[in-house]
Amino acid sequence: MTIIAMPTSPAFTTSDWGIRRAVAVSESPFTGQTQVQKYAKAQWYATLSLPPMKRSDAAQWQSFFMQLEGRYNTFLLGDPDAKTVTGGNAPTSISVTSSAAIGDTSIDLTIGSGKKLNKGSYLQFRTGLNSKLHMVVEDNTGNGAVAIQPPLKMSVGTSAVVTFASARGLFRMDTNELTWSANELSNYGITFSCSEAI
Repeated sequence: MTIIAMPTSPAFTTSDWGIRRAVAVSESPFTGQTQVQKYAKAQWYATLSLPPMKRSDAAQWQSFFMQLEGRYNTFLLGDPDAKTVTGGNAPTSISVTSSAAIGDTSIDLTIGSGKKLNKGSYLQFRTGLNSKLHMVVEDNTGNGAVAIQPPLKMSVGTSAVVTFASARGLFRMDTNELTWSANELSNYGITFSCSEAI
């Protein structure tokens, strides 16, 4: 499995993002009482559309699809409309203060005195095939515990790389069939869906 570099242009015209979780609910048909069991699965997914483009631009995306070899290879992807942290006075660097374990939803970070890391901001822990994407879910000012979701899928040590500008996670296509369309003016249309590679 290899990471394939995604073309950087043109920009996506629409992006639908979400997170898929595994939560089982059992309801008694007699009392209506429920039992709920939350499992570890919490997987980002997206459907992305590109603008109409000529063959010269479309060829870059076709080549990207070919190199993915269906669902075999992976690529790095982040929310294209959330490349910066939310709120003013953003940090200039972020580091992990103390290690966090798989399943943790809080991590101690050094972001700088008075700096802000607000809810809705994305963080990327680690790099390459180990890249994991998380969202900050509470406003933070200064150093300390930062609440994130989904729960950590890998342990994060104090030497881990933390990316907060254009944060990305590891994704793979949802299907082995990757298609595109073209009209009589040779304008190509491309839409695809993908999910986080866990």
